[in-house]
Amino acid sequence: MKCIYCNSETELTSSDIITYAITGAKLTKSFVCKTHNALTNDNYEKKFVGDLDFFRNHLGFSTRDGKPIQYMADISVDGTEMHNVKISTREALYAPKNVVFGFDDDGKKVIMAPMPKIEKISKGQDISTVNISDVTIHKTVSSDSFLGFYAVHSVAKIAYEWYCYVNHIEELIKENSEIVNYILGKSDVCPVDIIIDGNYYTAIDQLSEVGTNAFFQYDDIDGYRYVVFDLWKTISYRVRICKSPDVYSLTQNILFFELYLYHVDGSKSETAFAVYSLDDNKKAAFVTIQPQDMTVELWKVFVSRIEMIMSTMVLSINILKREVDSLHLKLKKYDEEKIDIVQLLGFEENNVVTVIDIITQLFANKDRYDSTKTFNQNLPLMLNLSSDTIGKSLEDKKTFVIYLVGLDKKKELSDYIRKGISMFYEMYENEKRLTKQ
Repeated sequence: MKCIYCNSETELTSSDIITYAITGAKLTKSFVCKTHNALTNDNYEKKFVGDLDFFRNHLGFSTRDGKPIQYMADISVDGTEMHNVKISTREALYAPKNVVFGFDDDGKKVIMAPMPKIEKISKGQDISTVNISDVTIHKTVSSDSFLGFYAVHSVAKIAYEWYCYVNHIEELIKENSEIVNYILGKSDVCPVDIIIDGNYYTAIDQLSEVGTNAFFQYDDIDGYRYVVFDLWKTISYRVRICKSPDVYSLTQNILFFELYLYHVDGSKSETAFAVYSLDDNKKAAFVTIQPQDMTVELWKVFVSRIEMIMSTMVLSINILKREVDSLHLKLKKYDEEKIDIVQLLGFEENNVVTVIDIITQLFANKDRYDSTKTFNQNLPLMLNLSSDTIGKSLEDKKTFVIYLVGLDKKKELSDYIRKGISMFYEMYENEKRLTKQ
């Protein structure tokens, strides 16, 4: 085996083909030398990943040591604006172990913390109290995070390494020199463009889910071989890899591909993928544009897709198991009166509230449960869903939180949640039996 960037046979190291920071499904291979692994990571991927921290946090990714992803945002609290605040969870804002700091509109440092801590560190400076019952987080979605220099180079690197991985290429070959030169900064000829084809997104949306990375390769009419990389069901990048030895053909206006899916919960799957084209075979398979040609109107379409990350939770049994385990531990502390309802709900953290909603619905609809079917097969029956994602509006969330507060006052909240936890664990154990995990 040799390095796929330089053919070196020494100091080969394991490369995260899809950088670990944007996927739950680990995919690695030791076919990159130490020098070029560091080059792509230091020059592109660190910045690319950092620009996506806000979305990584909401998708439930964590650091290598299991801590929540931190991101920078602006917050509004009781009429006070704080800019460039480092955030990880709502609990870190409402009950910080350390101070929360940012900057006001004049660039002066602003510190927020419980009053006893502030009094210790204020050193005679002015202090004002604020009502933190409603903190609003503001985060601007920048197109540069998805279409800029660091993003495009990282996407080219991911697509190239994935292509080598699935095709068992274990050295640098002449045919791939063009994309390699771009990744290594030796060429400015960008091999990455963006798919803007409505037929394509209609098809991929049926097979993918929020947070999943999807890949396929194909040969187009221009004589090139491409890898398509769909990031989190938001934007699809088409990456030109090399000249193709095969002749492009379109059979009955249907394009067939083998789609590889890498899911948030760490699972991987493959499926057949087809796109129906209204064009004849004299045209390219997909409508695309260069990243720098993205218009304001087109970007709005992608923003609406990106925003789904904020309101959608993937209903994977493994993701729910992690969340339910955490809820179970917190519920024990709640029963022991070590924490109150606000802390139990993670200060109304979206995932916590959504998980409680899901598992209590599962219990309420337990009569619909079919133990001969898998978890994902039961979900549409028990939750009246049309897919394996669930989305809740802010109004839905507020209404449900008010209901939970009412149960807390009547001392009925613990029993309500425990019934849901018990139902979920029953389904989880049945899933293990069915799949023989």
